[in-house]
Amino acid sequence: MNGAVITVNVLIWLQTYKMVAVTNNLMNLGFGYEVLSKELWLVKYYLWPDHPELWQFLTYQFLHSDWMHLVGNMMFLFVFGNAIEDRFGRASYLFFYLSGGVIAGIAHALVEPAPVLGASGAVAAITGAYLALFPLSNVTLMVWFLVPLTSFEISSMLLILFRVGQDVFFHMMEIANTAYLAHLVGYGFGFSLGMGLLLTRLLSREPYDLLALIKHRQRRLQFQRLARDGDQPWNRRSETEPRSAPLAIAQVTDQGVIELRAQIIRLIGEHDLSQGALLYRRLIKLDPNQVMNQQHQLDLANQLMAESEYHAAARAYELFLRTFGNYAEKQQIQLILGLIYARYLDQHPRAIELLCAAKPRLEGEEKILAQQVLQEIK
Repeated sequence: MNGAVITVNVLIWLQTYKMVAVTNNLMNLGFGYEVLSKELWLVKYYLWPDHPELWQFLTYQFLHSDWMHLVGNMMFLFVFGNAIEDRFGRASYLFFYLSGGVIAGIAHALVEPAPVLGASGAVAAITGAYLALFPLSNVTLMVWFLVPLTSFEISSMLLILFRVGQDVFFHMMEIANTAYLAHLVGYGFGFSLGMGLLLTRLLSREPYDLLALIKHRQRRLQFQRLARDGDQPWNRRSETEPRSAPLAIAQVTDQGVIELRAQIIRLIGEHDLSQGALLYRRLIKLDPNQVMNQQHQLDLANQLMAESEYHAAARAYELFLRTFGNYAEKQQIQLILGLIYARYLDQHPRAIELLCAAKPRLEGEEKILAQQVLQEIK
């Protein structure tokens, strides 16, 4: 679908670029909609804030003022659009693309008097959604004015944020004859929709989306608190409470396990992780090898850790590592599990094993923390 959208834009430009050039020249000379619309049929397909028609909010997206305008938009659409289509599906991607252009056009028409054309608002929406869904990816840039041609990689997050900042600056300075406000509204629409779909789980979560990045940051903050607290656990239980109580294994049927898993999945879907973690504790008492899907298992383990249920959290993390051994951030799971064993469960051999395995792939404060804990328990 993304390829089809690019193709349609190119074909329409090939058919209209001469008339667009004539129209733009006449507008620069001061001719308005009333005069131009009588002589040039294409004028009615621009978006005219003073003479808006419903179809204009769609048709203006497929017109471009010159080949540089077209190439700039299509290049960004080619780089970012395929990944968004892969996550949304073909029909939803097309609807989202067109909706981004419509929303950007409405914002422009409400504020600016000048007519507008171009796919920039729709492309900005795709770019904003990419920032929410793929913040850790890299983009290869080519420096075309150097001989020989030079290319280098840059973080997509930095590139997108740079473009947003550039549009904000140009809009405030009123530089050039460009609808920067439409760009900014497109970015905001795409980013907000992408985050909203992740938060409501209408779009499946992935370990590389922005919410996962935020959760990683939260875990790093937990690591920092652990390092500051030394051997003092979060929300330490009463000293009279037993450190480790044996788990009573009940006689259950497979149907009982299935029903309990269904309840946990429902609670996670309702964002009630606390109750879901409680039921998961019951589940692993019934069957210590019960593991949920990757994201659910990680969410439950993190919740148990936050609630100071260290035995259950350790079991949940161990099951996660055993089941999802190829997880991209495996070293962080090994680090937090090593901390649990070292500081709360007094299982130092397993803690040393996990921390030594994680340390080569850790960086910064996390690596320092791993080294510190290893020094404490060796």
